[in-house]
Amino acid sequence: MGILRDRMIEEMKLRNFSLATQESYLYAVTRLTKHYRRSPDQLDKEEIRSYLLYLTTERKLSSNTMMGQIAGLRFFYNQTLGWDETKLFIPPRKQSSPLPEIFSPNEVVRLIAAARGLKQRVLLMTTYSAGLRVSELVNLRIKDIDPERMMIRVERGKGEDCFLGGINSLVSSHPKV
Repeated sequence: MGILRDRMIEEMKLRNFSLATQESYLYAVTRLTKHYRRSPDQLDKEEIRSYLLYLTTERKLSSNTMMGQIAGLRFFYNQTLGWDETKLFIPPRKQSSPLPEIFSPNEVVRLIAAARGLKQRVLLMTTYSAGLRVSELVNLRIKDIDPERMMIRVERGKGEDCFLGGINSLVSSHPKV
C-alpha cells in the first residue's frame, strides 16, 4: 500500500484521530488488500461489497467489528481516494443497541454497601455518581476534583477529550451508604 498508506495516515492525523482509530482503520484496509492480493485502489464497489459479505457470512464477525471494518474502508475510499458515496455504496447496517441496566436506588445502596472497605466504597460512589469509565477512574487524581463546584475534570477519557462530570450526592440522598 506504501503511498496510499502514507496518505491515509496523513488524512487521519489531520483529523486528529486517536492512535487506536488509526490502527483499526489501517487494519481494515490491510485485510482487504490481503484478501484480494491487489492494491485497494484497483478494486471496484462490487469486490468491496463481496468482501464485506464474506466477513459477515464466512468469518462471522460481530456487529461492532463489522462497523469498525466498514468505517475504516469508508474513510479510505471517501477521504483518502476521494470516492463519492455513489461510487462506494455500503448499505447501512442495522445496529442493535441494548439499553443499559439502570439500578434502583436500593440496588445502588446495596452495591456500595457490599464494598470491602472505605476506599472501595468511595471508588464505587465516585464512579457511579459521576458516570465514569474504569479507565477514567484509574487516571483520576485529587487535583481533578473540585469540591466547591462538585465537579470532576476527566482528562484522557474516551477519545482523549476532557470534560467536567458532576458528582451526585449519594450520601445525602441515601444515609445508609
